[in-house]
Formats: sequence, C-alpha cells, structure tokens
Amino acid sequence: MYLPDESWPDLGAYFERESLALVPVGSTEQHGPHLPESTDHVIAEALAREAADRGDYLCTAPVKVGVSTHHMQFHGTMSVDPPAFRDYMESLTRNLTEHGIDRVVYVNAHGGNMQHLREVGRRL
Repeated sequence: MYLPDESWPDLGAYFERESLALVPVGSTEQHGPHLPESTDHVIAEALAREAADRGDYLCTAPVKVGVSTHHMQFHGTMSVDPPAFRDYMESLTRNLTEHGIDRVVYVNAHGGNMQHLREVGRRL
C-alpha cells in the first residue's frame, strides 16, 4: 500500500489493522556522470515499496533530499543541514504515530543519512 495513492478512508482501515510503516529515505546528488541525481531516493522507494507490497504494509512517500554536504561541489546536489534533517525525520515519524503507527522502518539508500537516522532513533 503506497500512502500517496490511497484515500483517507482506506488509510484509516489500514491503521486499524496494522501499525507498521516503511519510510524510504534517499538523497538528490551526483552518482558519477552517467546516473541521475535521483538515484538514491529512487532505490530507497523501490525497495520500500516492494517490501511493503510483499508484507502488505504501508509505504510513505520518499524523503528525496538528505544530508549531502559532502557532494555540494557537484551541480544540482541538494542537501539539508543535519539538524534540520533530524528534526524533519523526527517530526515525520511522530506524525505517523498520530495515526497509530508504532513501528517505523527507514529504508535508507544514502550513506550520508545514516548517523542522523540513528540519532532520530535514539530521540524517539
């Protein structure tokens, strides 16, 4: 089940029967001269959606911009400051809990996000 494609009544039925959500997390940055800037968030979303489909779980929309300050020299790289990323991810997760989700799986496809997602996990 892909959250952006569902109506709110269908999501309500999901939240009544299940309490797990997968959140794809990636980045928008260079991957050599041959791959698109979307590579990380496309991979994260594909993995999360496949896992959600196989387990009959909910997959949220992807987080497309992560912590990529180490790639800013490449044209088009998008990055957020680490504290803003951590606050955003914590807020997004707490939002899911408002709907009854108590298990969140971050499906991360960008190394620059790792330590910050761990910190969010500690906060939560």
